[in-house]
Order: sequence, then structure tokens, then C-alpha cells
Amino acid sequence: MGKVHRWGMVIAFIVIIASAYFGIKTVFIEDKSATVPNMVGLQLVDAVEALQKESLLAKVDQVDSPERADTVISQNLPAGERVSKGKVVIVRVSKGGSILPVPDVRGLKFEEGVKRLSEAGFKVDKIIRVADKLKPAGSIIAQNPAAPQQVAANCMVSLLVSSGGSGGSAFVNVPDLKGQAPDVVAQVLEQIGLTVGSRTETPSAEVPAGTVLRTNPRNGANVPAGTLINLTIARALKPGEASSETPPANDQDTQRAAAVRTVVVKNTEPSDIPTKLPENPATSPSQEPAKEEVKSEAEPVKAPEPAKPAPALNQKTAKLRYQVPPLTKPLSLKIELTDDTGTKVIKDVMANSSEYISMNVPFTGQATITIYLGGDFVWQDRFK
Repeated sequence: MGKVHRWGMVIAFIVIIASAYFGIKTVFIEDKSATVPNMVGLQLVDAVEALQKESLLAKVDQVDSPERADTVISQNLPAGERVSKGKVVIVRVSKGGSILPVPDVRGLKFEEGVKRLSEAGFKVDKIIRVADKLKPAGSIIAQNPAAPQQVAANCMVSLLVSSGGSGGSAFVNVPDLKGQAPDVVAQVLEQIGLTVGSRTETPSAEVPAGTVLRTNPRNGANVPAGTLINLTIARALKPGEASSETPPANDQDTQRAAAVRTVVVKNTEPSDIPTKLPENPATSPSQEPAKEEVKSEAEPVKAPEPAKPAPALNQKTAKLRYQVPPLTKPLSLKIELTDDTGTKVIKDVMANSSEYISMNVPFTGQATITIYLGGDFVWQDRFK
């Protein structure tokens, strides 16, 4: 009986040791991370299965794309990245058949161009008429989006239409040339009957160095054909140098429908953008102390009251979510923030097709966030 009891104790001890080993291995030794698989080009079912094998979760968003329906066109986490198990991966799949090529209507009569766009499934959004001595009145000079770009079927197309030329009495609207290179600006102005005048430089962080910051006369002005347009070119800020420009008024057309379809996605991991609040003005060291008055011995000297701290600025955060539309090639993406402290560029990169932008943007007072894709205004949001 004693021998059986001893063997039972030995077996129980072995079981306890084994349980402790597997517990320690599970908690401290086993890898809790997973590798994000490459799902681009896979069907949705296969993509979800690949995520499940890595103990990852999937969130599916449908977007416009020429790819076959339910084909994965992009993912928010790159393939091969190590993340914790249970992480949510956003998988964007094609709706199928929702992307159409924009027809080229340049050189056509306005009525014919509108008809061709309508037959292709597009509508005309904005029409700008400019004087052009080289183009017949009523002919289409340019369009946005330009052909042969492929865009969503519900995309609106803007047209630049010639109003003809009438010698020196013709008037031209100055276009918005902000952020464009000087040689491009010269070509655009020449095409509409204007001429580049003087060029001056000023420090600015609002647009890339070497591009046009503003024009004189300003964009939107109606001037006679042949008018000289003076350019202010931005240059890079020197160390410690402040930008000299006055934040321009927000003159974007808010009634214009977005030219790019956006997809707002929840459960993402936004990136915080650091910002610097304006420092409170320090007391000027040049102020001379007040002359000390001669007081009688009976009169007590009052201690100076401590200075009250200046109130902090009311800082808020705007949640920006933007989906780049399907593109045939990467385009420049610029995002500008305008709030009570001024205007600044918060992102200026080359964007890939269907890339997803998620940012938390700090601002003060009221803010306007404007997005430009390929140099064209595509989206604007306001925050209070």
C-alpha cells in the first residue's frame, strides 16, 4: 500500500511540473505576434482565410475599381509586417464595373462635349469660360478629370470653355496657379492670352519652394487680354525665419461636388500630427523698472502681485479620413489646414491608387481641411 502511495505522489508531481511548463511556455515563450499576409489580387474568401490562419481579423470595405467584384485591391497594413494577434486589418475589395474612362472632349463644341460625357455616364459639374483668341468661341479648351484617366462612374467633370477673342477688348479670368511651377504657369497664361510679368520671391512654407504662392492680379480677377500677371514665388524658409505671407482667405468653391469618391473607414489606427502652439509673449526685457518712490517709515511697502498666466488656446482635433481613388499612376497629394493660427501644409506626398489616409489633425478655433490630388481641388471639410 505504501509503494502505491509513493507512486501516486510521483505521478502527481510529474503532472504538476508538466502543467507548469506548458503554462510558462504559453504565457512567456510562445510568440503572440502574427505576420500580415499579402492579399492584393486574392478573392475575398481567400483573403479572409489567410488572415484567420494568422489569428488576425478582417474588416471589409467595398470601393470602386475596374477589377472583378470581390477582388482585393489594397490593404491598410503592408504584407510582412509583424502585428499582435487579433489585430483588425482593413481589406478593400472591388465592387466591380464601377470605374469608367473619361472621354477626351477637348476641341469639341460645348454641346457636343456635354453629350459625349453624358453618353459615357458622366455629368458636367462646373463650367469656366475664358477668352482665347486661338480657340473658337464655345469650344472646350480643357477638362478635369483629364482623359484617359479612369474614375468612378458618378464623378463630375469640369470644363474650361473658350468665349472667343475680340482683339484688345477681350477679358480673361485669372486662373488659380498656386503651387504650380513657373514654366507651367507661363504656358497656361499664354494659352488664355495673358503674359507673365515680374517675379519676386518670399519665404513660405505654404507651398513647395520654387512654385507660385500668389499672383497679382489674384486668381479670379477679370482682366483684359494681354495683361501682365506678376508672380510671387515661394522659397524655402531659412533657420529661424518665419513665413511672411498672410494666410489667404478660403476662396475654394464649397458648392462643387467632390471629384473623387471618398470612403470613410472606422476601426483604423490614425497617426497623430505634432503641432506647436504659439508661445505666450514674454515680458519685454527692454521695459525699464518704475522709479522707486521714497516712502515714509510708517508706510509699508506692498509686495508685487504674481503675474497671471495667459489662458491656453482652445485646441481641438479633427479626424481626417480620405480614400485615394483608383489611379493609373501615382499623383501628388497635398492636404492643407487653415485655422485661427493660419494656413499650413500637413501632408505633401505622392499618393498611390486606393491609398487610405487616416490622420488626427490638431487645430485651434475653426478649421478647414482642403485636399488637392494631382494639383486639383478634390475635397474640403470644415471643423468647429
